[in-house]
Amino acid sequence: MCAQKRATASVQFDQQEGVPVIPMHHLIVVGFDEIVANKYLPCLRDAIKSGHIDSYSIIDLESQQTEIDRRIQAASVKPRGVVYLPDSGDRVRETPQELIAAAVQRLRVPGVPTKVYIATEVRAHEAYLRFCVENHISSLVEKPVLAPVVDGRFKPSYITKTMEELIGVAADSPAEHSVMTLSRYHQIYNEKVVASLRERMERWEAPLTSFHLRAAGGVWNLQREFESRDDHPYKYGYGMMMHGAYHYVDLATQILSLNAEVFPERQLKLEVSAFGAFPIDQHQRISQPIASGFQDDGARWSANSDAGFRFGETDVTSAFRLVDAATGRTILLGTLSFEQTTPSIRSWGELPDSLYNVNGRTSSVDLEAQLSTLFSTHVHCYDIPRGVSADGIDAFARVTTRANAALLPEEQYVSEESFDGLFHSDSNRQLMEHWLRGSEQRSSLASHLRPMQVTEALASSVLTPGRLVAVPF
Repeated sequence: MCAQKRATASVQFDQQEGVPVIPMHHLIVVGFDEIVANKYLPCLRDAIKSGHIDSYSIIDLESQQTEIDRRIQAASVKPRGVVYLPDSGDRVRETPQELIAAAVQRLRVPGVPTKVYIATEVRAHEAYLRFCVENHISSLVEKPVLAPVVDGRFKPSYITKTMEELIGVAADSPAEHSVMTLSRYHQIYNEKVVASLRERMERWEAPLTSFHLRAAGGVWNLQREFESRDDHPYKYGYGMMMHGAYHYVDLATQILSLNAEVFPERQLKLEVSAFGAFPIDQHQRISQPIASGFQDDGARWSANSDAGFRFGETDVTSAFRLVDAATGRTILLGTLSFEQTTPSIRSWGELPDSLYNVNGRTSSVDLEAQLSTLFSTHVHCYDIPRGVSADGIDAFARVTTRANAALLPEEQYVSEESFDGLFHSDSNRQLMEHWLRGSEQRSSLASHLRPMQVTEALASSVLTPGRLVAVPF
């Protein structure tokens, strides 16, 4: 019996209503960081009230115990149990499977099935996800899915084969696995842009021929913070591609995949070439008078030292084409750019302890997709600081479409819609709420194979600047 049929066969139905009854679960949160405490705790509270989970427990590291205990003390909903695992301080060592198994066993509730939300630093995702997949435990893993490290170095070339292995094992289990990312439930990106492009491509039988996306994260790290802080990924040997950029790689891949959906008879491949900037480059890329005010104006690593290059990239830019593999003809051209070192509202040298938005970041996303000479949609979605606090961030979006109204009389030449009071975290919360209810269908582990393949291609090209890498589409 296939996995889908097995899962369906295990669902019970309410005899009076005829609707599926999702059993209550016990939730184990792996990594109780500020995002979980600030963004998702209300979701957990609501899921407990509605009977989807009985309670939650936490697995984290001994080195984080003081901070975790402080968050638990402030939490409106307290965990049922907490297990702290030993932390060797080795930045490349995975948590052994026997330690994970023992921790999960300690936190299980007898007679209640378990779900696991994996919110650790990305280098630890694979170990916990593998445990869940192999032990038939439903999971939700934070983006990106995994970041393989081999012999102390980030190895993007291992991403695809690891993903394929885990997806293959998961297919033989009734457990369901999802990925937390921004662009599966987003009211602008998904409900407006992706849906409208798909509908027009199908109606006009028109391919997507141009796509450009720039996502600017608005973060400025002091150079010493690359070495000392844990709230960013750079010191683990990977950077933007395995952090905030994944939200938009996922969005871009969904849009680029529309050509394969609308024209399934075509054998497509994506060819991409990328370049990156690294922490070692930062002192040449920022204002010296401003940086000197924070005692951050000197080169921390010498130009001929390997030390500076052990850090992951801060910024990535790339060009690509989508090509018909059978004919060699180009169908689509475009660019992808993911940048952290952009204007923020950070105005201090050392980070205050009380702020959630510790970097004062204000993101700006600019996206345009075009169907040859027929139609284009342009989205600019950006954060607006409200007041003096770095936590007072709102978002605004403007969606502009242009159409060839001579060929398409039902379309306007130009249309524009504006949306104020947006919060990107709303889409994340929707995904979390659906997953806790057992109704999550948009962000399965298997559906993230292609976005992770694109991530691998970009990361591999950055490590060998400009190298052309191909991805089957």
